[in-house]
Amino acid sequence: MENKTSLAVRINRYWLRKTAGAYAFLNMILVLLSSLAWCRMNELEQGISAYNISRSIAFDSNAKGLWNYIGSAVYHFDGHSAEAGIFLKMLICIFIAISVIELLMLVFSSSKGHKNARKLLRPINEMAITTNAIAAAELTPQEMTAPLTKPEERSDVDFSDLQFAIDKTDPMTATYIHTGNSDLKGLEDAVNNLLDRMRDAYMRQTQFVSDASHELRTPIAVIQGYAKMLDRWGKTDEKVLDESITALKSESDHIAKLVEQLLFLARGDNGRQTMNMDVFSVSDMMREVCSEYRLIDESHAYLLDIKGEFKAYGDASMIKQAVRILTDNAKKYTPAGGEITLCARRSVSGDICFEVQDTGIGMEQNDIEHIFERFYRADPARNRDTGGTGLGLSIAKWIIDRHNGHFDISSCVGIGTRMAVIMPKISLDEAEFMLDDEKKVRNSLSVMSVMLRR
Repeated sequence: MENKTSLAVRINRYWLRKTAGAYAFLNMILVLLSSLAWCRMNELEQGISAYNISRSIAFDSNAKGLWNYIGSAVYHFDGHSAEAGIFLKMLICIFIAISVIELLMLVFSSSKGHKNARKLLRPINEMAITTNAIAAAELTPQEMTAPLTKPEERSDVDFSDLQFAIDKTDPMTATYIHTGNSDLKGLEDAVNNLLDRMRDAYMRQTQFVSDASHELRTPIAVIQGYAKMLDRWGKTDEKVLDESITALKSESDHIAKLVEQLLFLARGDNGRQTMNMDVFSVSDMMREVCSEYRLIDESHAYLLDIKGEFKAYGDASMIKQAVRILTDNAKKYTPAGGEITLCARRSVSGDICFEVQDTGIGMEQNDIEHIFERFYRADPARNRDTGGTGLGLSIAKWIIDRHNGHFDISSCVGIGTRMAVIMPKISLDEAEFMLDDEKKVRNSLSVMSVMLRR
């Protein structure tokens, strides 16, 4: 259950409890030490210096009332006795007086402590408000430098240096919060990490919008150009008509593919991309993809290298889509007559591995580090002339990441590229267990759906 009490109130209550507990403990120690000192003083008056003597306290059972009962106390020690009632009454009165004073101090501290807690927490609260405003891009650079508290209030706050650092932070520039206060180091790091992620997301979003606009601008310009050419000469010139229709179909297909891939990535980024998890055969999937490409592409030799029967748990259609993306890339950048090998095997660590290897143009090492970035193409060969959108490998990376897999890429210019995907290994028993568990969940959902309909 959410605690709606303010943090200042909770801090004040905590310190009040701690202070009250400390007072009670000190009072008990004071009473104990005072009693021991009184007893020892009476023993020394009687010339008894030994510690290992018999001691006891007796009360008059006939005394009426608690106060008289306490006053009847007698301390017996080694055959001697001393009246303890007066001392106990005096000790109780002192204890009550001290407790009343402490209670008054707690009441006074309660009202003042709440104000002090609010004053100490004010900069952190303002930091949270400012950080939220930064994240929402609600502050202009002028507003970012405006003070959030009055100058006279800052001198009373230990955390004001952090507030000033927040005030001067611009989310669109590489500025960081640094106060030099070691107590605030963890908070500084948290806010700086937030700003880093925010800047990175902002830059990626800006780059993505710019690249998407650039990718759409070219086919739209081509379509507009052919539409104008059709308007001028296409009505009477069949050659122009055929050329224009072919170009318009090609560019419209390119736009449709680009938009479809953009929507896929957008759904993935928003967490709305559905996945149908199941146990499937990786070996059969690689055979199917190889057979498909042997039918649709006769300009390359497609080889199959299956080193066993392997099962994986995931969305089979998505994994197959990722393999097709890798195979498409291999086809685009492998000259006619080259070989493309589809392989399924176990990695050195025993995980399931499937890979697509070609004898194409290869890549430089610095290109490999960026190939999964959206709209990235290595120069000069990897450009729009190959028919791609620059989003295929980004989609493949998203799919593999969602299956807890990873890529292992090796490439050499002029020799070829090997794109390997490493998937978590599962045994046949684990695969059957996952499949049975998935079926149980689906059956339960089906039963619930029927019950709700009724």
